[in-house]
Amino acid sequence: MIEMKKSVIIVILTTLLAIIIIPLCIDWCVIGNYFPSNISNSDWVGFLGGYIGAIIGSVTSLIGIVITIRYTNTQNRLDRELQVRPYCSIRYVHEDKLHGTNKIIGNYLLACEPYKSDGPRYTSILYIKNVGMGPALDFEFETEEIDDSQEKNHITPQRAVTITREESGLLQAGEEGALPIMIWFNFDPVQDKDIIDHGEGASSRYDVVPSVMAKYRNFSIFIKIKYCDMFRNQYMQEVALYASMHMSFRPGKRPEHGCDVYMRDVSVPTKVGVKH
Repeated sequence: MIEMKKSVIIVILTTLLAIIIIPLCIDWCVIGNYFPSNISNSDWVGFLGGYIGAIIGSVTSLIGIVITIRYTNTQNRLDRELQVRPYCSIRYVHEDKLHGTNKIIGNYLLACEPYKSDGPRYTSILYIKNVGMGPALDFEFETEEIDDSQEKNHITPQRAVTITREESGLLQAGEEGALPIMIWFNFDPVQDKDIIDHGEGASSRYDVVPSVMAKYRNFSIFIKIKYCDMFRNQYMQEVALYASMHMSFRPGKRPEHGCDVYMRDVSVPTKVGVKH
């Protein structure tokens, strides 16, 4: 549509320029000279005016036809894309087992350094369902810098982030896939001196000194999900996750650090280009 508007403007400007220049040329070449001729200047003016007018009309009509054809082809291509365009609906579930699908299209792994295989692990799943008209092909996952909006976490001077893509990166229309998310933590154990006992009558009997929780800050995770349609048009959606640190108190056990992750935002699909 934008290209068509530009072409129309160019045609109009060219026509106006020709209307101004052609009379000047006729005056200089025909009326204002003394070349011998078998017909009068008025006859020359009539002939050249009609001849040039026919040329301008023909060129303008030809350009209009070309613009119309290009616009029609563009609209037809857009209509075909809409008929096969995928559209992914994304939901986030805090669980460690798949439900409703066994298709894994990627994995998100985040390990806090220094990594401990026996440390607490948070597991959740992003379910990605193609609710569009055509298949979603060639899934890609990217993650931006993890943002805690403050200083670097005490427990994570370096974060090892890995996103992998499975070979089955294809979702047919109506099909759902999964992106498991696993975060390994390495919390310092809570010492007795850090526990505050408010007594049995308090609504929350146990607490910890503020400096203990200050070491573990909340942070955000941003994941870009890209996929293509049958015409190799690539679309992108952004998912924002938020990790909230907390302290859990269970009867008869020492307080433990914990983390809850939830989906803060997910964008609608946006066309970002054509993948070659």
